[in-house]
Amino acid sequence: MSKGTPTLVAQDVVKKYVQGDADVPVLLGVDLKIEPGERVAIVGRSGSGKSCLLHILAGLESLDTGMVTVHGHDMVNADSDQRARLRRQYLGFVYQQHHLLPEFSALENVAIPQRLNGDGAEDAETNSRQLLERVELSHRLDHLPQAMSGGERQRVAVARALAHRPRLVLADEPTGNLDEMSSHHLMRMLVDLSEEQGTGFLIVTHDLALLSYFDRVLTLQNGRLSSDS
Repeated sequence: MSKGTPTLVAQDVVKKYVQGDADVPVLLGVDLKIEPGERVAIVGRSGSGKSCLLHILAGLESLDTGMVTVHGHDMVNADSDQRARLRRQYLGFVYQQHHLLPEFSALENVAIPQRLNGDGAEDAETNSRQLLERVELSHRLDHLPQAMSGGERQRVAVARALAHRPRLVLADEPTGNLDEMSSHHLMRMLVDLSEEQGTGFLIVTHDLALLSYFDRVLTLQNGRLSSDS
């Protein structure tokens, strides 16, 4: 694994929510460093703050105190436009619910973020086609999301997240709605694409059967991350 500027660094991340008159602590000082190309899993019980942490790392949710940098750039003190540019340049995101645009085909769903990044229509379509072929969806290019299976829709979401060749993909339970065979199929594709593109992955998962695909496994418990034994 090549070293250099870490892809992502979080230091002493603290987050709490207010419910009525009470403060509900979620993250109590999370520290995390991800090197280029590294594949890291985060596990933990439901409600432990895993999704909250991913959203904070992506600049989609605020923190109370702490620091987050993406490829050396300050994500916390950036304004909303700067955070959006950092996400477009360095990060991809895969949700448990694929969040594909229902009125657009698989090819268009993958191409749209590239167009928003300034790529030309022909280049975006060519790259999208190649990625969808890579995830074995060449027969679904013109299909709308509702005409595809859950596993197929999630593979489109993976292709979309990788289309701009990000440094790191953040994924929130990407196999949560898939059966065992589809889950392993998706993970093998993620690993292959990670190695081909040099893209790192930070994935929240509850599926312990998938942990062999990762370089490191971390547990989020009592508001802090620790190495899984």
